[in-house]
Amino acid sequence: MQGKKIAGFTLAVLMAAAIASPSPAQAADFYAGKQVKIIIGLGAGSTYDAYARTLARHMGRYVPGKPEFLNVNMPGAGSLKAYNYIYNVAKKDGTEFGTGHRFVPIMPLFKIKGANFDGTKFSYIGSANKEVGVTIAWHSSDVKTFNDLKHKVLVVGTTGRGAQLTNFTSVLKTALGAKFKVVSGYKTTREIDLALERGEIQGRAGVSYNSITNAQPDWITGKKVTFLIQMGLSKHPELPNVPNILDMVTEKTDREAIELLLAPSEMGRPFVAPPDIPADRLAQLRGAFDKAMKDAAFLADAKKQQMEINPMTGGEVEALMKRIYSTASPETVARAMALTADGVKKKKKKKQ
Repeated sequence: MQGKKIAGFTLAVLMAAAIASPSPAQAADFYAGKQVKIIIGLGAGSTYDAYARTLARHMGRYVPGKPEFLNVNMPGAGSLKAYNYIYNVAKKDGTEFGTGHRFVPIMPLFKIKGANFDGTKFSYIGSANKEVGVTIAWHSSDVKTFNDLKHKVLVVGTTGRGAQLTNFTSVLKTALGAKFKVVSGYKTTREIDLALERGEIQGRAGVSYNSITNAQPDWITGKKVTFLIQMGLSKHPELPNVPNILDMVTEKTDREAIELLLAPSEMGRPFVAPPDIPADRLAQLRGAFDKAMKDAAFLADAKKQQMEINPMTGGEVEALMKRIYSTASPETVARAMALTADGVKKKKKKKQ
């Protein structure tokens, strides 16, 4: 009799688990006929835009039900607008996720105004590669080496306060004494590139090396830009003779602060969904992303566009973000905030 009770109880538990756990067929039923939106925190023509659109062409084959993928550009405040939308507004059913500047998820650490989210609570889907930032000068500029920046001014463009380009301009000024004149307010990175080609500005600080190889390869082949310094936890293999910021900063506190600022470069092209989406759908999106990263057609598409693919899984990105938030000491965060102060403070209004 006791054995029958145990068997009956076990059967009931298994039946309940089966009802509670969606089957592959149920997952396919959910996504079948639906659209999945990828929110892109930069404008059309940017490298983040290229990665998102390339992913959208291939990832749908691996999502149960094979939904249609739709790209939606939402530039503003260096991707902050898009991250706020994904965290606070986007549907939490697995039909909306997005991408944007990798620095944005750690903005709350630095108490940057307008970062209305917890960077550890996004549902991370994965990252397409790692990145190394570079500072470049246009070939017509008098600045030919980073040491030239100690006594020559370089006019650089950014999208605004808090953006990665603005922050690393500030870091180079504060930690290494580089002289920049910053022209901010460009809406997209494409606008900055055009301004550089037109001679409105003379360079960019903190732009991803892969952004140049992807969007402006002729700048390299035509020797239109000079690489002054690179900013990454390690050097890019194609830039062995370009100094790395970590090799030039000797003060311990500054080095630790800069390493914190560079930590997101490990997730160079992150894709994130809102918090609290159903666990089974997050698993499906992560699995589809991982499979797309290995798909022959996707890799051929990426190679054609000179896009580097060095992916991280969603679990690895999530672990990275938790590690950044949990290990950053108050002293390191405070110094990082001081180093980026010019990049986040509001400019005073001119008197009328």
